[in-house]
Amino acid sequence: MEQVFPGNWAFMLFGLIFSITCAQMLVVYVLADSSKPPAGLGLYTVYFMASLLGWIALTLQQNADVQMAVNVPSVMLILNSYILFMAAGQRAGIALGRVVLGTICLVACLCEFFLPPGTMFVVQGVTVALFFVGTGLTCAWRSWRQRNIGDAIIAYAALMMTIGLPLAIYYHAGTANPARGEAIAFGVYSAAYAVVAIGFLASVLIEYQQHLSNLATLDPLTRLLNRRGMEDALQISIAQASRRGLPTSAIMVDIDHFKQVNDSFGHETGDHVLRQVAEIISRLSRSSDVVARTGGEEFLLVLPDTALDSARLLAERIREAIGARPLLVDSQRIAITASLGVACIVGHMNLADLSQEADRAMYLAKRGGRNRVASVEHKPVHLSNTAR
Repeated sequence: MEQVFPGNWAFMLFGLIFSITCAQMLVVYVLADSSKPPAGLGLYTVYFMASLLGWIALTLQQNADVQMAVNVPSVMLILNSYILFMAAGQRAGIALGRVVLGTICLVACLCEFFLPPGTMFVVQGVTVALFFVGTGLTCAWRSWRQRNIGDAIIAYAALMMTIGLPLAIYYHAGTANPARGEAIAFGVYSAAYAVVAIGFLASVLIEYQQHLSNLATLDPLTRLLNRRGMEDALQISIAQASRRGLPTSAIMVDIDHFKQVNDSFGHETGDHVLRQVAEIISRLSRSSDVVARTGGEEFLLVLPDTALDSARLLAERIREAIGARPLLVDSQRIAITASLGVACIVGHMNLADLSQEADRAMYLAKRGGRNRVASVEHKPVHLSNTAR
């Protein structure tokens, strides 16, 4: 063991850091070529590359007897820590503190030209710890908001630095053993770098997994559920309705003459109409209701524990709200209306049967003149005469 560590540890550590950085850069290269690169990818790339350069400079300084007028590894450590803070902020969509901490970074780097090594070690430690505090808070906030454990891992690396650097400063300046302080700082930063690399990779992978999950269950245009997402969301409600004999209602919404809107004003206007109708339906529905876009211009609402009469009242409110918001295109008002079908099943039911009944009622509303509500409950059909 004595032949392994004393003279060769720096090269072994450099090899490990180089391997981690190369692996990260390979991942970054693949992600950068994707249709939707993750936020903060550019700055994290700069951080990993700059850190590698810092390790190279440190290895040369410690093992090749290279005399440098400026302590390049110290300056690189300060710069890298600030770059990491900016990368974490960019990924979280937070720009707070960049100017203030950027000024501190510049002053700390300039101190290298004027302060003795012992004092500079303290300045470096305090500055880097400050940057990692900001990084840790930013990543912890994003981890909580996005439910992403990868950002929590980066926050843990920041916590390691926040605790380890004051301890290193204490040994370096407060005791007669400055070498131990430098060893602690070196070890803490090496471990933190590896944990940041792992955390970034985990964060990106989890983000992509969440993105794929959303693609499978969400409509990308309206951000409503698709049919698969609706089925997943209704599993418990359907089981409860079957067990307790509760009524479950559904409202099928179909935008009238939607194809004419697309043909006359373009698909961009059609998309705007879809988003507008989706917003109205989401705003008027209850938190317990499940809303989905099931077709080109069709929307389905499922209302657990709701009788037919209550569902019809909601359908009328939705119809009136849609009709009250004409679309304005090139100073021309485009009337937007919808036909709605309401169905209700009591007790045991499945989503296919319920949506089929609501769809049948919706076509009855279309045949009855459009811009109206029709309902079915395994009884004679009732058509409203409130068309406007």
